[in-house]
Amino acid sequence: MACHWRLTSAMALPVAALLWIGIRALPASEDNMRASVCLVDGQSKLCVIVKGDTIAVASDSVHGQGVWINQHWWWPSCAGRVLTTQQGNGRTDQGPWLIADSLPRLIAAQTDSLGALLQRKNTERKELQYYLRCHGVQDEGYQRIARYATKQARETDSLTTIYMALKAHQPFKKARLVRVGHYSVAWNDGDGLLQRAQCEPVITPVGQLGKPVILQTCDHTKPWAAYAVRNTPLKFTLSQKIFTVKMSTGDTLHHTLMVSGNLSADRHHDFPRLFAPDGAPVFTNHGKFIGVVSKDQVSK
Repeated sequence: MACHWRLTSAMALPVAALLWIGIRALPASEDNMRASVCLVDGQSKLCVIVKGDTIAVASDSVHGQGVWINQHWWWPSCAGRVLTTQQGNGRTDQGPWLIADSLPRLIAAQTDSLGALLQRKNTERKELQYYLRCHGVQDEGYQRIARYATKQARETDSLTTIYMALKAHQPFKKARLVRVGHYSVAWNDGDGLLQRAQCEPVITPVGQLGKPVILQTCDHTKPWAAYAVRNTPLKFTLSQKIFTVKMSTGDTLHHTLMVSGNLSADRHHDFPRLFAPDGAPVFTNHGKFIGVVSKDQVSK
């Protein structure tokens, strides 16, 4: 009897393991695809790291999409992980900005340009202050200029802070340029209502725009209504029908739109740009997750 029990147990374990792997390898349903998508919003800051200090020199607003994803396809391992694409201004992600030896010289030149801009800003600030002091009638025109003067003063103060920080570290012998992303993700809670969570800051080197990046929610938790995709090792045929999921951006109620397209052998898609924002998940017509939209390509 004991021998029979051991034999049964020995056979049951591999069968259970195969059954579990089979379940995990199942493709996503349409409902799963719709529940996998989320919105990604935030700021991508271009920062100079020099002598242990991090100085933000530029900031770009980021508005895209992402997809909840498991770390391991064979096990529920999302824990608040979101796959999206790196976004930001591409001017510093090409050419000499990517060459370490030329970076100190470029930063020094940008610092000088910032100093010239700051001089013009300070002159404008003084002129606005003079106008507001001398203008006797506080009419609509006065109020508009006052609002502009307040905005201009904030911008000038911000530029001054950046300029003084950069000047304090000249010469830039061992400078490093990175992007620091501060993002939040938003998803449909199943009732069409939008929920939001903050993500941990993510630091990436320059030259990574358009490439996949993993965001991590601060609470390390996947929402109950979200579906985490699995990047299974199963092969798929290129040059085939594919789908992406576009999440609406209404004020309160949110819904998703399934968009069909085609994938070429070099991983280019033909989705309409309006319905395929960067970071949107892409699935085969059988429901296998194959990557995210990055401009006119599907990145994995």
